[in-house]
Amino acid sequence: MVQNGSNNNSIETDIALIKKDINQIEKVFKKVDDAISQMSEILKDLAVQENVLENNEKRLEILEKKLVLHTQEEKIMREEFKQEIKEIKQGNEESLEKRHLEIVTKITAMHEDINSKLEKQDKRIQSLENWRWYLLGSAAVVGFIIFNIPWSSFFS
Repeated sequence: MVQNGSNNNSIETDIALIKKDINQIEKVFKKVDDAISQMSEILKDLAVQENVLENNEKRLEILEKKLVLHTQEEKIMREEFKQEIKEIKQGNEESLEKRHLEIVTKITAMHEDINSKLEKQDKRIQSLENWRWYLLGSAAVVGFIIFNIPWSSFFS
């Protein structure tokens, strides 16, 4: 019986050790389960973050394409604007030249008209001056005749 009691004690000790080992294994498995659940939550969070990153990358790609397109459109608009300004300048220069020529033409016509009128006036003034000299000469001849003719012999 002693052996039986010692066997029982040994078995009880073994059972107690096995229970202790099972408790430790359960604790380890519980820690492993907790770690696995934490890892699965981390994986879910990583998946969400990966989706967010993919969406942000897609948005960035779209924004980059829009920026490139806007830059090209801006460049085209600037070139068109420069061309329009150049055309306006050319139009203004042509308009100024045309107006300048019109003004010069009108001034030349006015100059010729004024010269023509001045020549007519000079001719009129000259003819008036000639008439004045004719009248003065005629008056001198008439005065000479009146003073030199003995009028008393005609009346007596």
